[in-house]
Amino acid sequence: MDATTTKVLDSYTDVLISKGESIRERDDDNDSVDDDEFLELLEGDSAALDAFREMRMQELHSQMKAAKRLHDTGHGTLKEVATEKEVLEITTTTKYSVVHFFHPGFKRCEIMDSRLKSLTAKHMGTRFISVNVDNATFLVVRLAIQVLPCVICFIDGKEVLRLVGFESLGNSDDFTSDMLEYQLQKSGVIQRKLGKLREGSPAILNFANKAESEDDDFDWD
Repeated sequence: MDATTTKVLDSYTDVLISKGESIRERDDDNDSVDDDEFLELLEGDSAALDAFREMRMQELHSQMKAAKRLHDTGHGTLKEVATEKEVLEITTTTKYSVVHFFHPGFKRCEIMDSRLKSLTAKHMGTRFISVNVDNATFLVVRLAIQVLPCVICFIDGKEVLRLVGFESLGNSDDFTSDMLEYQLQKSGVIQRKLGKLREGSPAILNFANKAESEDDDFDWD
């Protein structure tokens, strides 16, 4: 895909995100309406409109439909799920997923939420979710989660990265979204090309003890 196509596709993705839930209420037969609205956004910029007309329309249309399909299935946002069943379904059926285990009212959990939200629209191919630990007691025990915030990344249902507290992010509340993005990229969870899984990585329901000695932002014991 050339740079011009990428630029226009990114703009279209931003439009999808800004529309929010209204997109989800439309039928698949109305895809062309979304495209027409996007073209209207370009009318005020003749250079952008000319570039758009010169593109390979079939490729762009295909990419737009893919972006809409991802958005309609929860990609592009950080969604709070209410049950452990949802966590299991998403992590085992979605190729790339990031799960934030949080507790309401914890300042550092709020900070992590904010940083994750800033990455969701940039990485539409990855599903970002959060779950209140009070609603996920089974997973908290099985995954040996003892410190919050805890972000666990999965590829094909297997854990590839665990961020406990802010230890890998400079141990500071002021860590940047770029720092978080770098950690996720290293694991492969926000890269198009599948990263190598860590040898011996357990599936989400593997009962192996993964407790680690980390800073005790929050102790479940």
